[in-house]
Amino acid sequence: MKKLLLICCAVLFVQFAQAQDIHFSQFYAAPMLTNPANTGNFTGSVRLGLNYRDQWGSVTVPYKTFSAYADAGIQPKKAVNRFGIGVTAFADQAGDGILSTNKVYLSSAYHIGYTEKSNVRFALGLTGGFVQKTVDITKLTFNSQWNDFEFDESLSNNENPTTATLDYADIGAGAQLTIMPYEGERYIIGASLMHINEPQESFLGDENKIGIKYTATFGGFFATGGIASFQPQLYVASQYNATEIIAGTNVSIPINAENNSYNSMFVGAWYRHKDAFWLVGGAQMDKVTVSLSYDLNLSRLRGASGSLGGFEIAAAYIFGNKVKKDPLKCPAYQ
Repeated sequence: MKKLLLICCAVLFVQFAQAQDIHFSQFYAAPMLTNPANTGNFTGSVRLGLNYRDQWGSVTVPYKTFSAYADAGIQPKKAVNRFGIGVTAFADQAGDGILSTNKVYLSSAYHIGYTEKSNVRFALGLTGGFVQKTVDITKLTFNSQWNDFEFDESLSNNENPTTATLDYADIGAGAQLTIMPYEGERYIIGASLMHINEPQESFLGDENKIGIKYTATFGGFFATGGIASFQPQLYVASQYNATEIIAGTNVSIPINAENNSYNSMFVGAWYRHKDAFWLVGGAQMDKVTVSLSYDLNLSRLRGASGSLGGFEIAAAYIFGNKVKKDPLKCPAYQ
């Protein structure tokens, strides 16, 4: 019975993975995934980043998500506006290879008022890419394979998928407003629309459009006289009848600042409504930012998972950040 329960839970997890977008708990560490208006929004000329998430290892074969991105900010010395271009690649594997997803997106953004003297910045971003999904139906079991005692894979599954591979184009757009009324203080409001073209996605050949995903972010940066800085954020995403709400903050503590470099350590606490709670720890070492987090499951699946959720790591490296156009010296992906 326990084995049957775990199998049922694993099936539910697969269905859930098919229904949701790739996402990270450290959403701010995947800037162009959250909002294409973040393309080129950093202090420096080129930014490279990595994200990795390992989830549900306490219940079944872990779900693994990997992302790599690169973006650049193009801004002549005397220019007040900035143009950003970037590319992001994703690879997601659900369970033991049942469902695999690969994505590649190009993005661009135009930033108005990107100077130290400007108190207001506004950015518009666009993104477009190619998505490929594959499913290995031989690794799935169906009710027709239940022999009243166990699942017998030698029995027919009575399923006739029209394809094992899906390919489609995907388009998104976003905007972001940044207000800096005083030194050491920043307010950020962002919004994005993903899957604007509502691509078709079905292995069975039926009508199944991906719904438009609406995302809004609200955040701030508050420095406290060189002692610490707070970066609270609220993330809200809605797609069809599903809504995701994340709220929390990171707190950065400077270590030392010399030779025009900035080093700090930061910790944070975050909560996803009715789903998970996690702690974040990381460090910024001038051009490099690295952070780790671990989700504790608070959903109705916590009985099967033992409240264990997902491990996540994020890293970013910035080239050319000697040009200090950002007086707040935020971590590379905040």
